[in-house]
Amino acid sequence: MNMIQMKYFITAAKCLNFTKAADKLFITQPALSRQIAAMESELNMQLFVRNNRQVKLTPAAVVLLEEFEKIYNSYNLAIAKAAASFTGINGELNIGILEGAYVGDLFPDVLRHFAEFYPQVKINLRTYSFNALVEKLYSNDLDLIITLRFDVEDRDKILYQIIEHTRDHVVVHKDHRLANASYVKLSDFQDDTIMMVSTEDSEISPKLILDACKNCGFTPKVKFASSLQEEMLWVEAGVGICILDNRNILYQNPLVRFLMVDPISDPSLVLAWNVDHYNPMKEIFRTNFLAGKS
Repeated sequence: MNMIQMKYFITAAKCLNFTKAADKLFITQPALSRQIAAMESELNMQLFVRNNRQVKLTPAAVVLLEEFEKIYNSYNLAIAKAAASFTGINGELNIGILEGAYVGDLFPDVLRHFAEFYPQVKINLRTYSFNALVEKLYSNDLDLIITLRFDVEDRDKILYQIIEHTRDHVVVHKDHRLANASYVKLSDFQDDTIMMVSTEDSEISPKLILDACKNCGFTPKVKFASSLQEEMLWVEAGVGICILDNRNILYQNPLVRFLMVDPISDPSLVLAWNVDHYNPMKEIFRTNFLAGKS
């Protein structure tokens, strides 16, 4: 038995008139009778009692009508939801943002666009660490991520577009001896403790910093933080210095200073996605989001 036969049975059972049911189904009455007979044969039970005056349901048909309606309605609802999701009418868009990144000015235009043209699309914005963003992008828990270029540029199956070109700075407490310097060298901080995230949080970021220190001729004193947020707190407290880009939320914090330094990496802010993951709203969001940044 298929869904078409189920539809025929439900219509005939509600009309209790094969001619009227056939008209509603846009088929002939003999064609409907043949389909009902085929169902009765397949189920090995009589569904209708017919005479010259009326059509009645058998007790078995009464049970089947109730259950088939549930099945048929669930089927149609599932198809409608799938079709709506496929065409981008509704659904969800999950976007991950690197913790500590200031992105509040990036979203108003695209969120207004979605509110106007795709009001049934739910956009979820959540913050994660470097590694968590990439892991969730690969597992399809996230459709798009906003992170730093160096963390995604060489990863398999991940594409990205630059949102804004940013650069590295040495971040120090306002009372640091070099807080008022206009330009510094990384070697100026060989006696300082350099805060950086652990390899559990990012396998790339600490390596870039350590390699840069090595190229400057020194091995730094290092204190690893469990997250970017912790790293930022330590520097804000004056415990050490760190390397951050100018899109970090500390950039406007009066307790710290961002000092110009020779490039250590390319920390440009990017929008990235997994090429193997399909969500019809991803391309719409990406196009509108980046259009607002150009």
